[in-house]
Amino acid sequence: MAKSRYARGLLALSLLVLVVLACRGGGSTTSTDTDKANKLVDEGNAAVQDAKKFISDAEDKKNQIMQMDIRRLAEARVRAAEAIVSYDKAAEKCKEAAQKYDEASRLQINDKFKQYLILKVKEYNKRAEMVETAKGTPQALIESTNRSSFVIRANSNNAKVDQLSKEADDIGAQAEKIQKDNPDLFKK
Repeated sequence: MAKSRYARGLLALSLLVLVVLACRGGGSTTSTDTDKANKLVDEGNAAVQDAKKFISDAEDKKNQIMQMDIRRLAEARVRAAEAIVSYDKAAEKCKEAAQKYDEASRLQINDKFKQYLILKVKEYNKRAEMVETAKGTPQALIESTNRSSFVIRANSNNAKVDQLSKEADDIGAQAEKIQKDNPDLFKK
C-alpha cells in the first residue's frame, strides 16, 4: 500500500515533468537556453525514473520484512539493510533531479517555465527528504530489540513519511497548476 502511494506520486509527478521537455520559449527567452533547459530537464527526468526503481525495490524489501515471521529476524535484518541501500540510492536520484531542474531554472527561459522548475526543485528536495526518512522503518527493525519497540518506531516513522509525501504532493500540485494555467508553454 505504501509502495503504491509513493510510486504513484513519483510517477504522476514525473509525467508532468516530461511535459516540460516540449516547452516552447517565449518573450525574452532564447531558443539556445530553452534547448539547454530541456536537456537538463530530460536528465532530471531520467534521475526521477531511476529514483522510482530504487523506491520500488526498497518498498518491496520493506514489505517483505513486514511479512516475515519473528523467528526469521536475522533474514529480515538483512532485507532491511538492503532496503536502506535502495532508499539511499533513491534519495540521491531525487537530489540529482532537483539539481538538474535547478540548473535549468537558472537559464534565460520563460518566467512561468522558470516558476514551474523552481517548484519541481522544491518538490524533489522534499521527496529526497521523504525517502531519507522512509529508511527509518527498516533501520528500526535492525536496531529494535523486540517487536513492540519496532512497531512503535515504524508507526512513528511512517507518519513522518506520510506528512513529507503530502508536502511533496502539494508542491507538485502547484507546479501542475502552472502547467494547466499556461498550456501555450507546454506542448501536449
